[in-house]
Amino acid sequence: MTTRHENEQLSAITVGAAQRPGTEPPCADGFHVHRKRDRVTAAVVDGAGHRDETVEFVAHAPGVITLMGMIMGGLVGLTTAGRMAEAYDRPSHVSAVYASMEPGRPTGIHWIGDCRAYGWDGTTLTQWSTDQTMGQWLRWNGGKTIEIVPAEVAETQDNLARLGLREATEMTCRQVEIPEDVPLVLLVSDGISDQVPEEAWRDLIRRYETDPQGLADALVAAARDGIDDETGEPYRDDATVVVLRRPTA
Repeated sequence: MTTRHENEQLSAITVGAAQRPGTEPPCADGFHVHRKRDRVTAAVVDGAGHRDETVEFVAHAPGVITLMGMIMGGLVGLTTAGRMAEAYDRPSHVSAVYASMEPGRPTGIHWIGDCRAYGWDGTTLTQWSTDQTMGQWLRWNGGKTIEIVPAEVAETQDNLARLGLREATEMTCRQVEIPEDVPLVLLVSDGISDQVPEEAWRDLIRRYETDPQGLADALVAAARDGIDDETGEPYRDDATVVVLRRPTA
């Protein structure tokens, strides 16, 4: 079942968002979108596991990120939400990505963990964030490509996020600006990035390029079942996406 986030025509920026729980309930993804005049802030979070504490935390964290981000920026949004993790006896591991879009400015992106930000410039889909996973660390460290282990070994560690909101500081969070001429920005949990085939991304974006809600719904619907490494049973992760679109000239 898809949860729809209604488009609001309150500014030049249009928004679509959708979420589909995976095969293991309850859903441990979360998202939130906030508007203030012509500016939009959005966040997607992805909790590891499905403990009650995790599900509760991901219900609160996205709104904290977007509201604090609106006033004080994405770094403060992530670090503030991260401090909330310590309110629980068993703090959860949660990845997060945040975007701030407004007319006349680049789209600001902040993230920690392995939630991702993509941009579509009309012809090319670009991943603007870099996963903070053990696999990525094994490929790249100290400012250059290294070969600590063979590439096939690094690939086995891509599902292990090294950092999450609990560890969010000015030193651990990452930031990038997507140029203003990139009209479409997508924030996704790994239930989208890992389980939607790459060719499907481009086909769906071309089909729904001017319809953010249609694109969000189509992407979560396209998430395919994988095979659980431990049980050998079909498994689909929670899938969440927020699509931000600024008008083109």
